[in-house]
Amino acid sequence: MAKLPKPKFNLRLPKSDTETLISLVFRYSSNRMVYSTGYSILPKDWDFRLQRPIMQTGRTDLFKIKRYLDDLATYCMDIYLAGNNVPVSVEVFKKQLDIKTEKATTDRVGEDDLNDQEKRTTFFEFIDQEIEGMVTSKMKVSSLKVFKRHTTILKEFAAEVFPDTGSFDYEDVDWNFRLKLIDWLASRNAQLAYGNKTLKTFRQFLERARKRKLHSNTDYQGTGWLVSPKKAVGHRVILTSQELDILASMQLPEHLSKVRDICLIGAGTGQRHSDFSRYTTDNSYRTINNVPILSVISQKTDTPAKIPLNIFPWLIPILEKHEYLTPKMSMQKFNKGIKELCKLAGFDVKVLRIEQYIGRKPVVKKYYAPKYEEVSSHICRRSFATNLYRMGYRLAQIMYMTGHSTESQLRKYIGIDSEQNAEEIAFSIMERKGRGLDSTNGNLRVVNG
Repeated sequence: MAKLPKPKFNLRLPKSDTETLISLVFRYSSNRMVYSTGYSILPKDWDFRLQRPIMQTGRTDLFKIKRYLDDLATYCMDIYLAGNNVPVSVEVFKKQLDIKTEKATTDRVGEDDLNDQEKRTTFFEFIDQEIEGMVTSKMKVSSLKVFKRHTTILKEFAAEVFPDTGSFDYEDVDWNFRLKLIDWLASRNAQLAYGNKTLKTFRQFLERARKRKLHSNTDYQGTGWLVSPKKAVGHRVILTSQELDILASMQLPEHLSKVRDICLIGAGTGQRHSDFSRYTTDNSYRTINNVPILSVISQKTDTPAKIPLNIFPWLIPILEKHEYLTPKMSMQKFNKGIKELCKLAGFDVKVLRIEQYIGRKPVVKKYYAPKYEEVSSHICRRSFATNLYRMGYRLAQIMYMTGHSTESQLRKYIGIDSEQNAEEIAFSIMERKGRGLDSTNGNLRVVNG
C-alpha cells in the first residue's frame, strides 16, 4: 500500500532575525502545492523537526499558531482523501483550502509572498548554479568532474522516478526518499563506493542549499545516510619485491618498456598516479650526505613527502635513463599496458576478488581472477607500502613517505593484519615441528608477498 503524503510546514527564511512567513508544502500525485498560512514566527520559536512552534509558558500566540497549523494539516488530508484517488489540480486544492479556512490566509498575507515562495530556486537550478560557481572558482578538474558526474546521476534519477515533473522539492527528501534513490542505484548495478559517492554528493548539495536559506528541511541529516560496506575483502593485490625485480630485468618492446618503467617509478616511490606520473628533475636532489631523495607534494592532499631513491636497486638506473622525468602516458593506456605487462611476466596466480554493490544492504559478489587482470595504476603505491613493511621498516617510517595520517590508516590500507596473524601462526606451527616453511612447495603460490 502506497504511503500517504504528509503536509509539511516550512519557514520562508529559516535563519532570519525577524519574523518570517510559515508556508504549507504538500506534494501529492506528482503535484507540489505551496500555501501561505498567513502566520509569521521568529525562527528561534520554531521546532524544525516537529515543524510546529515551540510551546512556551505565557505564549498564547504560539499555541494559536500551532492549533491553526494542526487544523490546516487536517484540512489538507481531508481534501486529498476526498478525491478517491483522483487528484485535483493545485489551483482547485488551494480554493478548497480557502473555503475550509474561510479565506483567512488571503486576509493576512499578500499574494506576492506566496508568489515569492513558489518562485524559489529549485534543487536542480541550485545545483547548476553551484557547478557554475565551481567552474568560476577554478576548482580542480578532477574534483569538478566528480560533482558533474553525480549531478547527472541525480538528474537521471529524478527523470525516471518522477517522470511528470523530472524533479523534486527540498522538503521531499527524507529517509524514505533515500531508499528510493538507493533502490534506483541498485537497479543500475552501481558499485557500493560509487553509489555512496552519489548519496554523499546529494547530501552535500542539500546542506549547501539549506545554508543559503533555500529550505529548512533537516530530515537528511544524521548518521547512516550512506550504506555501510560489509567486512568481506579479497586479496589486496600487490607486486612483490621479487616480481618487481622480474619486471626490471625483462627485455621488452618499446611500448611495454615504457609501461614497465612508469610502473617501477611508481612502485619505487609510493605516490599516487597523479603524482608519480609527473616527476621532473626538480623533484630529485641529494642531501649534504649524498643521499638521493625524491621530494614531492601530493596534488590531492598537499601533503609533503621525501623518499630515499636507493630502496630498490633498479630505481635510480630507470630515473637516470629518463633523466629523472617520468615518461608521459595517459592513465587509461597505462592501466591497459600494465595488465599486458604482468600477463607477459607470468603473474597469473588466481586471487580472490570481492565486489560490493549498493542496495539497502550491500550485495557482495566473490570471484577468482588471474592476478594480471587485477593490476592497475594504484597497485604501485600499495606495493611500495607493503614491500617496505615486509622489509622490516616501521609503519611510522612508511607513513611519512606515503602521506597516510595515522599508522592505523596505513595498516588498514596495506591489509596486513589478518595475513600477518596467519603467517605468525604458521611459522609457530612449523617451528614446533622442527622444520621450515617453503612457500614454493606443493600447490601454494605467493600472492602478495
